[in-house]
Amino acid sequence: MKRQFVRFDVRLLRNEEWFNFHVETKGYILRFTAEWLKIEELAPKFANLLQMADNILEVIRKSALTKEIQRLDAVRKKSFRALKAGWKVGMLDTNPAKHAAGERLLIMFQHFGNLPAKSYNEVTGGIVNMVEDLRGKYAADVELLNLAEVTDRLDADNNAFEAAIMKRNEEAAERPDDKLIKVRYDLDRCYLDILERIEALALIEGVEHYEGFIRVMNANIERYKR
Repeated sequence: MKRQFVRFDVRLLRNEEWFNFHVETKGYILRFTAEWLKIEELAPKFANLLQMADNILEVIRKSALTKEIQRLDAVRKKSFRALKAGWKVGMLDTNPAKHAAGERLLIMFQHFGNLPAKSYNEVTGGIVNMVEDLRGKYAADVELLNLAEVTDRLDADNNAFEAAIMKRNEEAAERPDDKLIKVRYDLDRCYLDILERIEALALIEGVEHYEGFIRVMNANIERYKR
């Protein structure tokens, strides 16, 4: 069979992108109508599966634990900035010993880079290693610059964030992710059935009747591929 539609593996899309792609596909079906496209039995199934996906995603979007993780991430980043601000004060101190301590900590901060801009896992690991250094080889400098308290706070905030991540992982089985996997599979299969049906009809009846739908679909597929 001659393929009329651009082939694209929608499984590669992340949840929200995947959902938006199928929402747009539904919009094109409504524009041309299921009757015109001769997919009357497939269109309602596609719409029902899309609604099921929307319902499941809404639960995931509203996860209270996800919001708490975001809040705790902001808290630990605030503590990191407080630590850095305290270090900068030490760098400006006229006391030669404190300035030298600040210079030594400069090497550490340069090594870890801009932690707040990194991913959750990178921030967590970076803070763990930084606290270890601050309490180890830089302990004397931390004491001299009065950074012990903010170091402890940063450690505690990072531990609270990691505990929330672990709790989310433990509760993963109770969240609807597994249901979404099944719905994603079923909706993708229905999408492919629609494309295959239209391609078969185009082969039998001539592509002219379907070329408008095929053209807009291919343009959208290419956009998502890019």
